Amino acid sequence: MNKILTSREYMGDVVNFKTYSKSFKDKRRYENPEENHVIFEGVHEPIIDRQTWEMVQRIREGTKRRQPKKVEKNMFAGLLYCADCGRKLHFNVNHPHTELQYFNCSNYRGNRGTCNQTHYIRVDALEQVMLLEIRRLTAFLQDKEEDFVKLLMAKTLEVAERESARREEELRANLARCAELDGLFSKTYEDNASGKLSDERFMMLTKRYDDEQLILKKKISALRAEIDKDKKSRMNAASFLRLVRKYTDIQELTPLVLNEMVEKIVVHQAQGTGKNRTQQLDIHYNFIGVLDMPEVASLPSSVTIDTRQGVAVEYITRKAG
Repeated sequence: MNKILTSREYMGDVVNFKTYSKSFKDKRRYENPEENHVIFEGVHEPIIDRQTWEMVQRIREGTKRRQPKKVEKNMFAGLLYCADCGRKLHFNVNHPHTELQYFNCSNYRGNRGTCNQTHYIRVDALEQVMLLEIRRLTAFLQDKEEDFVKLLMAKTLEVAERESARREEELRANLARCAELDGLFSKTYEDNASGKLSDERFMMLTKRYDDEQLILKKKISALRAEIDKDKKSRMNAASFLRLVRKYTDIQELTPLVLNEMVEKIVVHQAQGTGKNRTQQLDIHYNFIGVLDMPEVASLPSSVTIDTRQGVAVEYITRKAG
């Protein structure tokens, strides 16, 4: 099952050099590290679309922490991150009141971690807030489709241009250093051949250069892959637009909806007490990241939510800008 879920061939890709032999005399095949694989995308007809496959990989990379006994894994598991330390939030159940479920920082100092705050958030409130956020997206699309599309294009291009510029600069620097190392290899060989450099010194220098060049080649390969991904950024706006249209009449938040829409949610520590208590959530959507939207005319700017434990939570939208 694990092999099926991780196989790129189902997307229409071909992966070469997954195994290797140490010698022509040795008939055994050995697993090749992933960085040595050569991937050709879209070679044959896919069985599953790329978006779904990537979503499955994100889910599989989620929390591997053992879930509380007799409690189903929560759909937010693996999606929530601490705004202060960056670690994931862990799912917990209150005992004996098992209907009260919540997340808190896995790195909280009180649990032998280093984070100073719990970043506690209840599941029932989180479910309803996320549902309201998706409804806000769909309402914006229905009210002002042209403005919504402009906002998406501006967001995807802004992120892509900034990241592409940084990666292109890093790629040029790494390529320049690789070329410099080739020159150093040649000079070191000539110095050794002419007797200017001892064999011991020659071996030490060439090993150092060889190790550095191997690391650089891996970085160059990764950067080129990321740059290719950046070039697809114009498609991101269209993909996200299709997702929002798909859930125009959403009535219930399900694991499928959540994972299709959301990459991660960054949870800040709650501020204030009582009725003045507020907590900020940064929702990073798939394809586009955080999207700050203007107020939607057809929706109220704040909504009071009654949770399952009788606690009233006021949901207030953050204005763009």
